[in-house]
Amino acid sequence: MSATVEYADEEPNGLASIIGGLIEGNLKAHPDREALLKPAVIGITAPDVAVSITLQIAPGRVGIANGLQGKPHLLVQANSDTLIELSSVPLRFGLPDNFTHDGRAVTGSLLKGRIKVKGMTRHLSRLARLNKLLSVNE
Repeated sequence: MSATVEYADEEPNGLASIIGGLIEGNLKAHPDREALLKPAVIGITAPDVAVSITLQIAPGRVGIANGLQGKPHLLVQANSDTLIELSSVPLRFGLPDNFTHDGRAVTGSLLKGRIKVKGMTRHLSRLARLNKLLSVNE
């Protein structure tokens, strides 16, 4: 793997550590996913535990910083359990597969506002790449 996951903070918060470890593990297990590393700034926040991170994705590199920084293309907001569960949802074209129970559950959570994704319609391809990057499914 030539892509790197770098932490901006000396002590990454729990969400940064989990997301960073997930990305790093997926890039090692699936080196072809390095092609997903195209420029994007993504904020992720878990209001139930008052923790946020910013991902700065670029070719060959994923930077992770504590807190929300700048103006992200996408801002994903969900409780911490839901954020972790999203990594195991089956995908179709990088989005939750509505032909599966878990995919329909995610779509339902989006419609009910339990998962919020600001910038989703404008940056759908970035969201699809993020989903694929975080997915533990092959």
